[in-house]
Amino acid sequence: MIYNNPVKLKNLSLKNRYIMAPVKTAYGNLKGEVTERHLTYYKNIANGGVSLVILEPVSVTQSGKEHPKQITIHLPESVENLKKITDLLHQHGVYACLNLNHAGRAANPKATGMPVKAPSPIPCPTTGQTPEELTEKEINEILEGYKTAVIRAKEAGFDAIEIQAGHGYLIHQFLSDRLNKRDGEYGKDKSLFMKKVFDIVKENRGDLVVFVRISASEFVEGGFKPEDNKIILDLAKEYGFDAIHCGLGNACDTPPWYYSHMALPEEKQIEALKTIRKLTDLPIIAAGRMASIEKLKLLEKEKIADFIAFGRPLVADPNLPEKLVEDKIDDIVYCGYCLQGCLANVKNGTGLGCIVNPEIDKEPVEQVEKPKKIAVVGGGPAGMSAAITLAKQGHNVTLFEKKDKLGGQFRLAPLAPGKKSMERPLKSLVKQTEKFVKDIRLNTKFTVDMADDFDAVIVATGAIPEFPEVINLSSVYHITAVDFFEGKAEVKGKRILIIGAGMVGMEVAELLVNKGYDVVITKRTDTIANDMEVITKKLMFKRLESKNNIKIMPNTYVLEFQKERVYCKVEGKNVFLEPFDTVIIASGMKPLNTLAEELKNKGNIEYYLIGDAEKPSDIYNATQRGYNIAIDLREE
Repeated sequence: MIYNNPVKLKNLSLKNRYIMAPVKTAYGNLKGEVTERHLTYYKNIANGGVSLVILEPVSVTQSGKEHPKQITIHLPESVENLKKITDLLHQHGVYACLNLNHAGRAANPKATGMPVKAPSPIPCPTTGQTPEELTEKEINEILEGYKTAVIRAKEAGFDAIEIQAGHGYLIHQFLSDRLNKRDGEYGKDKSLFMKKVFDIVKENRGDLVVFVRISASEFVEGGFKPEDNKIILDLAKEYGFDAIHCGLGNACDTPPWYYSHMALPEEKQIEALKTIRKLTDLPIIAAGRMASIEKLKLLEKEKIADFIAFGRPLVADPNLPEKLVEDKIDDIVYCGYCLQGCLANVKNGTGLGCIVNPEIDKEPVEQVEKPKKIAVVGGGPAGMSAAITLAKQGHNVTLFEKKDKLGGQFRLAPLAPGKKSMERPLKSLVKQTEKFVKDIRLNTKFTVDMADDFDAVIVATGAIPEFPEVINLSSVYHITAVDFFEGKAEVKGKRILIIGAGMVGMEVAELLVNKGYDVVITKRTDTIANDMEVITKKLMFKRLESKNNIKIMPNTYVLEFQKERVYCKVEGKNVFLEPFDTVIIASGMKPLNTLAEELKNKGNIEYYLIGDAEKPSDIYNATQRGYNIAIDLREE
């Protein structure tokens, strides 16, 4: 592919056409400083063959910050801080680019310590904030912030800068008829703010290469469509900028598109990129779910994109560019675009992670001096993660799985609506296990007597469904959600009751609703699907909005199956429901840790309990726990 080849971009000699897109990390501290975790992360990325890294976004002023742990460019000490990253990238033969932004109405007042400001007081649905209108004085302060940021980027050793002019951030807000209702000069000429920013960049860039980031389409009513970007594209050309970086969506109105969520159709992205291609002859950097060989070949064949930007795919596999260049396609660890390990952990402040790459912010594992003989029991995410990490350290690992395939309950994820792409990380994790673990025993039940052959046993036996206490449950036809997904039990009749409206219960409900069943789903609390990633949950509810064959009943206790009715308590009141043809149990899981108990009773056995066998959780926590126990064993 052309993307594997070296290319010249102005004064930059790129070793290939693969670029890292800006990915928020939340690795910083409240002072906005670069941390050791940042440096480890960017070193891992730099070692993987990418030619240029666009750092996570920085705000040109305090008022434009999105996250309390966002690194900074607007403080006097920012140059020294950011130079740590540029020096590291240059040491590894990688160019550095700084993404300059101001979030406008998407800013986070907890991060800025001040009210949110924007061109007009139009609320941001994602944050729930209604901004105050920027004054002329405040606009000038932000423009001065851009000037300072460009100058400091040069001082910090960056080779390029990227001006964020899309994704519903401040420049985009000024350009938008929907978001800019001002009466003055910035309302009459909605491109004025952008022109002033571009003037500043042109005057102060020096030798810096300049990218302009756009939303090829916002996918919101009244928002930017591909052809509306012409004003940005023409001005970028006029000002002598060097490339257009095309993403999708915006941070306030269409986060699923902005974050390239797995459930969205990819055809719309290709259509939008084709339109952008017709509107400009500047080089195009295409971003958003790009880790697909078929997609890359299509972009090359139709000459849609000149460069490819990987964001989260590099978090899943920092060596993705190297593997593409060396044609090691089968060795790629693919991102599923689920947002569970990455965005979810940025938002909660723990920092960027990945469900299939627990090492992204850690130093590579080293070989142990005295390898141990270790049994890992259970081939689900936790077991595979532990086995891979142990094997990388040189331990002699035997992985036992009682079924005929690795994967555990991860195999159920791609069966849920909108989650087909989860097959990609599932297959990758299995392939990595098969690559590093030389002794894998499928269809094999590990017994306590086998423990004597090992120095340690890691118990990753997973979890089993937990049944609620409901009188006469045995009198009705019932199955578990796990058996439903695994195809071990059929759904009878048309009227279905699902007990448990967490993530799994709601996924079962949507599948059945789509097939025409009449579904009632209950939960004892009001937190419906609270264990589902936020954007995934919003998309699910949006899909269910138009369905009239589902009834969600929060704060509902199913107490008894009586003759010809079901007795419930709904917010303390007695409620009786008509009978159901099938009852599906989705009321949570409980650890399957009988092996651990047996090992404990046997005595003199070193064993460790991990994953759902220790405490039922999600795949991110499972792979993290597997990795961590492997590292802990090294340190003993």
